[in-house]
Amino acid sequence: MSCETNDIPVMGIMGIVLHKMLNTAKGMYQEFDLNRSQAAILFTLHRRKSISQKELAGELNMTAPSITSAIQKMEREKYITREPDKSDQRVMRLALAERGKACIQLVKDVGERMDEIILGGMSLEEQLLFRRLMLQVKDNLEKYERKEEV
Repeated sequence: MSCETNDIPVMGIMGIVLHKMLNTAKGMYQEFDLNRSQAAILFTLHRRKSISQKELAGELNMTAPSITSAIQKMEREKYITREPDKSDQRVMRLALAERGKACIQLVKDVGERMDEIILGGMSLEEQLLFRRLMLQVKDNLEKYERKEEV
């Protein structure tokens, strides 16, 4: 069955693009024995310094079982550390271990390379417009999730 590109709904095009992006990034991260979720965790911990597991799951839009599994593996492999929160011992704070800190430049390099691939052939104005439109799509979806008018 053949389908003209112009007939594909925006959601379908975004799905195709996302699939291709994730596969490309996956190949880049595998070279360093990381997956995309682990790279996102490392980058988030780099930005936030210390964060609870629940906050991290919310920020990365991951389920509790998925984040728990990723964190346990990353802790075993010495990418991250877990320590009780100083003000609430029931809460575990996550932070980068030395091995995780050493991988941050790799994560940034992959992100920059992916930007080069994705935005290739676009003028600076087009790149800025594309970014603004993608952020608008994200905002629209978040409003919809909160049951606000889009």
